Amino acid sequence: MKKTLCFGLVIISVGVWTQASAQQSQVSAAAAGDALEAIVVTAQRREENLQHAAVAVTVLTGSDLQGTGTLHQQDLTQLVPALQVSTAAGPYPLFYLRGVGNFNGNAFSDSAVAVNLDNVFIARPSSTAGMFYDLSRVEVLKGPQGTLYGRNATGGAINVISNKPTDDFSGAGTIDIGNYRTKILSGYINVPLTSTLDARLAVQSSQHAGYMSDGTDDDRGRAARLQLKFTPNDAFTVNTTADYYHQGGKGPGATLLQQGVPGFLDGNARTGNTSPAANAIYASTFYFLAGNTFGPLLDKGLSVTPLPANVQQDNDFWGISATADWKTDYGTLTIVPAFRHGALDYLSTAAGFLIKQNETDKQGSFEARFASNTNQALTYLAGFYYLKEEINGASQYDQQYNQSTQQYELGTKSYAAFGRFGYAITDSFRFSAGLRYTDDKKNLGGAVQASSVICPGSFIPPPAGPHFCFGGVGQQVIPNAPLAISPRNSWSEVTWRAGAEWDVAPDSLLYATVETGFKAGGFFFSHDNPTYQPEKIIAYSVGSKNRFLNNRLQLNAEAFYWIYKDQQVSHLAQDSTGTVLFPTDNVGKATMKGVELESQYLVTKNTLLMADLEFLSARYSSYQYSLPNFGVPPTTGCPFTPTVAGKYIVNCSGNTPPQSPKRSFNFGIQQTFPIGNSSIVADVRTHYQSDTLTGLEFSAIEEQGSYWMSDATLAFRAPNDRWDITGYVNNFSDKTVIQGTFPGPLTGFALTAATLRPPRTYGARLTVRF
Repeated sequence: MKKTLCFGLVIISVGVWTQASAQQSQVSAAAAGDALEAIVVTAQRREENLQHAAVAVTVLTGSDLQGTGTLHQQDLTQLVPALQVSTAAGPYPLFYLRGVGNFNGNAFSDSAVAVNLDNVFIARPSSTAGMFYDLSRVEVLKGPQGTLYGRNATGGAINVISNKPTDDFSGAGTIDIGNYRTKILSGYINVPLTSTLDARLAVQSSQHAGYMSDGTDDDRGRAARLQLKFTPNDAFTVNTTADYYHQGGKGPGATLLQQGVPGFLDGNARTGNTSPAANAIYASTFYFLAGNTFGPLLDKGLSVTPLPANVQQDNDFWGISATADWKTDYGTLTIVPAFRHGALDYLSTAAGFLIKQNETDKQGSFEARFASNTNQALTYLAGFYYLKEEINGASQYDQQYNQSTQQYELGTKSYAAFGRFGYAITDSFRFSAGLRYTDDKKNLGGAVQASSVICPGSFIPPPAGPHFCFGGVGQQVIPNAPLAISPRNSWSEVTWRAGAEWDVAPDSLLYATVETGFKAGGFFFSHDNPTYQPEKIIAYSVGSKNRFLNNRLQLNAEAFYWIYKDQQVSHLAQDSTGTVLFPTDNVGKATMKGVELESQYLVTKNTLLMADLEFLSARYSSYQYSLPNFGVPPTTGCPFTPTVAGKYIVNCSGNTPPQSPKRSFNFGIQQTFPIGNSSIVADVRTHYQSDTLTGLEFSAIEEQGSYWMSDATLAFRAPNDRWDITGYVNNFSDKTVIQGTFPGPLTGFALTAATLRPPRTYGARLTVRF
């Protein structure tokens, strides 16, 4: 910790010294009016200049997102080095910020990174799809946001902010055509209906063929967002929003990895795991000599039927909300009521086995906060928050040797009161403090019906050989013990923040903060204890934000040290009756420490250089859990020890957590070539990250080696930006990158399913504005 913080302080000191030197120099280009753009953010629940916000936040503007072709949450990994977003076996994005995150691949666990759309927290990660169009910006806040954002923000928060209606008549349309039969149509129209009422309608249709050989990893989405802004006077504004997204196609795909074999990644074949080649591997691994079987994946006799090829997703999400702002002489009152609805209907084999799910998610929320004016020594923000969430679902899992069906109802009621206060001791030095009280009440009601394939005679488990029964006795299907549970519990927590800020110079901010975060416990199906406990984090940060050379050079730095306790980790296991389940455990303690450096340099008015570097050291100092001992070693790369109590003790202490690369770098250059009133803009970006663990079992097969991934665009912009045409190539080296892994059931690591980041894509994009 001392070395990391000292490194950060050295960087900050150098920056302050450079600022003082720069103020004494004359820069002709800057004097001509060339400068970096000032960006306004609402990361701290009030408008402020990004460079004056004492918080680590990366901002992606709407033009950034359109220029990079960002459509999905997973695309953010290439743009924000601190953020890792991967895909679970279904429509579930997995978020990790600086190593803090969870495998929340179902409704029984929550994300550790809070995603908010236009002031509304979205409780289900599956409901965060289909929002990356017609955006003003995306703010990625790094570190726990326990006071202003509250629950489920132990790693940070992602704020997605759409463009709002204005009082001018305008519009735009974009068509994007590319390989893999890509066709993306999007646009908006802004209409002032009356002198006090404005409307904005934005739509998007996106589709591409599957990136995998079996047609999976495709895209077929339809989205729309309608907003009405009512402004009766300068003091009062109400913005109402209704949005809808349909998610179709085959859904996420995966390929097979084999222990000690290059596998289907060799040659970038991207062989989908429902293809004939993959099913031949499955058949040779899951090989039973005789007996009857029960599921769609197992067949009678000597073979297994292929994984079903009719994978699909037919998911719908919609929401309505309003944001009312009333400005008074004392400050601004903001009220945000909202309702969101999600309906999941999908069949997926991306995990290497069948998952079929139907689920309905409903959430209603209400937030009210009052923020004082900022032109005074004492500033404050106080508020109240309420969330009610209801989930009803049914799921089916077929894992070759095990089949189960689940029916479940989950409920959450969350209440919170919060406040943030700041006091300016001098014009350049300020203290701040924050406090939040959260009370979460949760319940689960449901039942599981499960069966397992067993061999009453002798059985050869992996890795000694293929799975088969012998000794004259075939396999049998045995129902597991009935399971019906209805637990309920509540968790409450006080989270807090303290900080100090110093304006070292007019364009240099030095800050130090400490903040805590909290994520409530929850439940899972088990014959044993079905409850897991809350996870908590405390984060220390020292940072500096600077503009030099008359706003042409921006250098920001932060050193951080986080202590992450009782992390909630979900994994495949069996309870004491032998029922296969997906429990969530609290796994002790981890530390995340490092330094992040962000820079932009406007070398000339036509040349912009960008760099974002993160150095992360993440380590589990305590990570231990137990599994029942059924005679087959647990699927883990960690040391394990059998006990006299009939369990395995698995010890993963000392390992690096998943999705925590030690080094993540982004570099970019943008060059503008003026041609009269038009211009040509060339943009090249590259992303690097070191070795990354992509699964939860700490196996070598789950390691993605270090890689570079680069993109390029070349755009022609017409006078007054009336239209532009852009050619693009993403991942132009066609690098194959694993983003997530899932061990095959009952195979150890003989088979592992891996989801991949997109291959090389290219195309052209035309935008017309009026």
